[in-house]
Amino acid sequence: MENLKLTRIDFRLIHGQVMTRWCKEYETDAIVVVDDRSASSSLLKKILLGAAPAGVAVTVESVESAAEKWKADELPKSNSVMILFKNTDTALRAWKAGVKFPSLQVGGIEGAGNKKNIYKNVVMSEEEAAQLKELGDGGVDVYFQPIPEDAHYPLSEALKKF
Repeated sequence: MENLKLTRIDFRLIHGQVMTRWCKEYETDAIVVVDDRSASSSLLKKILLGAAPAGVAVTVESVESAAEKWKADELPKSNSVMILFKNTDTALRAWKAGVKFPSLQVGGIEGAGNKKNIYKNVVMSEEEAAQLKELGDGGVDVYFQPIPEDAHYPLSEALKKF
């Protein structure tokens, strides 16, 4: 998918930082949210559709529907697409289902539970680290970068903290 400019994990999905900074950084004109819960809830879909900046189209897909659309080349045909996942599990399941993104930026993982601080304000559990490692081992360039001004922090460095 040539127009895929950014694939990102951010537990907040579409929020101020994604809307203003990352959309501007990549001149994003379409966001695909891949999240089973949001895809099955008309209320959550409505919130996500309303959260995007003017001129940015949003689609909300389940892992299954995103994989089907990826394989059929039916995701947005815009100039610059961003895919957002809520968590590492969803990103891994989508990748295994056929959404073969080349890189994955980790911007935010929900902080509940037994997690270690990895980079800036990003925390991660051993299970999440294992899921990201599986993606990395599969050829995905996984890195941490909460905001555009932050340096890319590679997964290999994050894994040393476990």
